[in-house]
Amino acid sequence: MDQSRRHFVKTATTAAAASLILPSSAFASLTFPAAKRRYAIVGTGERSVGMWARPLVQNYTDVLDVVGMCDINAKRVAVARKLSGANCPTFTDFDQMCDQTKPDLLMVTTVDGFHSHYIARALDRGIDVITEKPMVVDEKQCKEVLDAERRNKRNIVVTFNYRYAPKHQKIKEILMSGTIGKVISVDFSWYLDVYHGADYFRRWHRLKSKGGSLWVHKATHHFDLINWWLDADPVEVSAQGALRTYGRNGTFRSTHCRACPHTKDCRFFYDLTKNATRMELYAGCEDVDGYHRDGCVFREDVDIYDTMSAVVKYSNGAHMSYSLNAFMPFEGYRLAFNCEKGRLEIRDYERQPWPIEEETEVYLTKSFGQREKIPIEKITGGHAGGDQRIRDLIFRNTEMPSYLRLPSSRAGALSCLTGIAARRSIEQSRPIKISELAKVPAPTNT
Repeated sequence: MDQSRRHFVKTATTAAAASLILPSSAFASLTFPAAKRRYAIVGTGERSVGMWARPLVQNYTDVLDVVGMCDINAKRVAVARKLSGANCPTFTDFDQMCDQTKPDLLMVTTVDGFHSHYIARALDRGIDVITEKPMVVDEKQCKEVLDAERRNKRNIVVTFNYRYAPKHQKIKEILMSGTIGKVISVDFSWYLDVYHGADYFRRWHRLKSKGGSLWVHKATHHFDLINWWLDADPVEVSAQGALRTYGRNGTFRSTHCRACPHTKDCRFFYDLTKNATRMELYAGCEDVDGYHRDGCVFREDVDIYDTMSAVVKYSNGAHMSYSLNAFMPFEGYRLAFNCEKGRLEIRDYERQPWPIEEETEVYLTKSFGQREKIPIEKITGGHAGGDQRIRDLIFRNTEMPSYLRLPSSRAGALSCLTGIAARRSIEQSRPIKISELAKVPAPTNT
């Protein structure tokens, strides 16, 4: 091992070991249960079943009881209960579920635009909340949630599972080690392909009112990673965005793929019938609410962007150049940290029409030095291993470094507000300061 590599490993390992503690006491009521938690879920789509229902029923019944599941679609919540294996009543009325089942922990996995509604109502009932990202979709909702948490002195955890992928932890440790000094700027490009990217335009995410646009629904993951990696707050955002491929850009359209007369001509045709789970959870329940899981990507009501770019300024003086495109022939990201004493580069592959040897490549180059490849452990599982690790941290209080404490409402707010500011910047053709949108609590070490 050369001298520079030896120094990096020693420094990063020391930094990590010195910060090893149990999860932050700010989440004590979530991570130090005296008895089984009474756990309820509101919103029972595919993510809810696959991430927050079935795995808990299968692996966590020693620490929690699933006492209720709620969805505005009575058929869907019944299917979700069956698919998850839960033995609990189902509801279409949230207050009725809370009154009858008395949960002390709520998982919010509804359409994004309704997160704030259920978070605030749960907090007002004295219930701790776990919520899928994004926490909220606009600045008004952000204030409502932060106010509700403050007045009730309860806890919110935002499930930023990307933090818990070991490859992302490695990036954090390299930056913490100081081996290439302070971060000056960041280059970050995220690519959504014609399968995953297009899927956002089939679903409710196509509407700003439901998902806040991909600036919020998708990019909130990326903005949280940057906030966390930099250990800094976003200050100002300047952005551009356009709808160039989906929505009104299509030359033909229908309501949804199963009803479309253009299936042979449409390169985005999606055959929902090949997915048994989605057929049961969505197609079998669509007569209740009219929601089509295989909606046409060319519907004229699409009001979000499929190509986006922004410059974000941070409280530590760094700035980021960010882009997101949702119609690429491959999926993944390129990321680089330009630092005082060198550069850290990452190329991550998620799906591509060519063979790869490694899913993630990380290179560290010191100024006046050599380029070094950093080994990355390959972890299987959802979100590169992050899903299982965050479930274990929330429900089993697994030991983690302090920099992997559970993400709070503050983290949820700052990531959302970055995307909200980008959206407002496009709408108003000017830079938007985060302070214009909401007052975010100061950070705490507890």
